[in-house]
Amino acid sequence: MNLIEKLNWRYATKRMTGEKISEQELETILETIRLTPTAYGLQPYKIIVTDNKDLLDEIYKKSCPQIVINQCSHLLIFKANKKLDEDYMEGYLKELKRARNETEEYVDSYRSKIQRVIENPTINKFSWMMRQTYIALGFAMFAAAELGIDCTPIEGFNVQAMNELLELDTDKEEAVVLLTLGYRDTSTDHLVDKPKVRKPMEKLVERR
Repeated sequence: MNLIEKLNWRYATKRMTGEKISEQELETILETIRLTPTAYGLQPYKIIVTDNKDLLDEIYKKSCPQIVINQCSHLLIFKANKKLDEDYMEGYLKELKRARNETEEYVDSYRSKIQRVIENPTINKFSWMMRQTYIALGFAMFAAAELGIDCTPIEGFNVQAMNELLELDTDKEEAVVLLTLGYRDTSTDHLVDKPKVRKPMEKLVERR
């Protein structure tokens, strides 16, 4: 399938078979997330990956009572940073200097660019970092489609319960979105043969 065919093939799968995706396929999706572009390259998020049935059952019962949670091969939990402190920024700049063999002058200039954002009181830092997380979600969904793997993005979950289940320090980070991975159950998923409902191009795109 070409790019558009794959995007037409994928949908937010509501029922999965429980069949496992391969470790290689999972690693490909995770590597896609790792390579996702983010503002300044900061990647202000982490992903928890689980196929632990006990944990998935707890998530289903206490945070997200959507049956696909218990039917998926793996669940990806995207958690966004709530702060960009100096240690985080300096750790990134150290890696930037090493990877690109940059000068101290360049690193100082890059530091100033980042500081203009994180020290700006008009910018909601958590909202900004959540938006970076959603870029990674989009890349993960496309990678899954490329591999012929179904996925379901989920925002409708009890965030507080999820944070507690995962024992997150909510002063520093918070679960923001979920992504199930697996294979559609064509016999029970009511959306499997439904056409996509999308705006026509002329109502979506303005050319100027």
